[in-house]
Formats: sequence, C-alpha cells, structure tokens
Amino acid sequence: MTAFREIAGKTALITGAARGIGQGCAEALAAEGVHVVLADVLPEVEKTWEDIHARYPENRGFALTVDISREEQVRSMVDRVVETFGRLDIIYNNAGINGGEWEISDVTEEVIDRVFGVNLKGTMFCCKYAAVQMKKQRFGTIVNTGSFYGKVGHAKSGLYGASKAAIHTLTQALALEMAPYGVTVNAVCPALAATEMHWAYLRKEAAETGVSFEELAKRELPGIPLGRLGTGADSAGAIAWLASESGSYVTGQLINVNGGLDFT
Repeated sequence: MTAFREIAGKTALITGAARGIGQGCAEALAAEGVHVVLADVLPEVEKTWEDIHARYPENRGFALTVDISREEQVRSMVDRVVETFGRLDIIYNNAGINGGEWEISDVTEEVIDRVFGVNLKGTMFCCKYAAVQMKKQRFGTIVNTGSFYGKVGHAKSGLYGASKAAIHTLTQALALEMAPYGVTVNAVCPALAATEMHWAYLRKEAAETGVSFEELAKRELPGIPLGRLGTGADSAGAIAWLASESGSYVTGQLINVNGGLDFT
C-alpha cells in the first residue's frame, strides 16, 4: 500500500465505542494499524477494548469511561490522548442517543435536554477540544455522526432529527473554521444499522404492534438497495478514507453510508 491510502500508526479517538457502530469502527481501524482510544459512558467499554487489544496486542490504545455531555470530562479525555501520543490524528464523534419516538406535541423538556445534551452539546464539546489541539498541530481529521433523519423530517423523530440536523450544520461551520489549519471536518450519515439502538427500536415496535421482532427485521431489508443493515466497519471505511491522503481534499460533507436507502 502506498502512502496515498496509508493510515497505520495514526491515533483515533472514538466516542460511543462500547458497542454498535463505534465498536465496529474501532475494530476495523485497529485492524488497519490505527491506535484506537475507546470512550463511552458505559463501563462495558473496558471489555470492548480488552477484546480488541487481545487481537491486536501492539495497539497502544486504551479505554475511557466518559460522559460527553460533561465538558470537563471531554477536555480531560482529549488531554489524555495527547499526553499519551503527543497528537490527535482522528476523532470520530459517534456517541449519541435516540430518546425514543415522540410527537412534538407530547415531548417533554427532560427528554429534549437529554437528547440535545448528548447528541449536540456532547458532540460540540468533542469538536471544541479536538479543534483546540488540531489547530496547534495543524493537521487532523474530525468526523461526526449525522443521520438521514437529520436531512428530512420524519413523524415522531422530530427531536432526534433536529439534534442530528444541528450536527450537520455544526460540521459544515467547523469545516470552514478549521480549513486554514489543514484540518478536515465531515459527517458520516448511517441509516438502518445492526446496533443495539436499532434492535431496541424494533423490540418496542414489536411489543406495540404484535408483529414479531423477526418479521419486522425481515421487512426492513427490501427497502435497502444493498440488502443488508449497516455496520461500524462501513463507517470505518469512510473514516479511513477521510483520514488518509486520498481523502484530504474532502471537507464539510455529509456522507451517506446507508446502503442506498436515502440519497438526500
């Protein structure tokens, strides 16, 4: 492999990495020789890291239990990475919550604060402290997790969609701010993914409709042109490209990684 696509030896900080897309992304990047730091509010992140390290013992990453909605914890997280490696090459701001389905007329302030506290405020804190470091080093790759729910409104997903739409505009604004420093900022936008968040949604729908979980899962696939749910490795493919020389001219973009489910 030429340097044009080389990412081995880089350092990546991945939030929401205990399971789901974050876990799959960490595993895929570690396989490419990237030192991965896994962060999550769930203490299971330690076990996820142990499993990765067992397969890639040369990996110098580690796990951190972090609540990204707390600014001081985010600052300490980024500081720990820089203290360990001397730099931060990649940050994937993946941590987020769904908050459940709500009609706007029924949603409570408590739920609004919780969803925006993690999805927007938490992502913004991560972007803030990554930007502080990457301005100093004058290189880096910032990737946020957006969503097709943040591009077009969906009934009962207004709260979640609004939080993702905010991440989209945050991504584009930060891309303009960081361009003079040689730092790129983009978002990957998954759709239906094989994650615990998605399985929880299907279990809830099964309980409410009386249709089995298995049947609901089966019904989803015909709507996805590539015929399968997304994985963390799919997002990792886009991130690896963006972090390599081959993706260095891409910034401010909302990149669909959704099997063709949505083209907006």
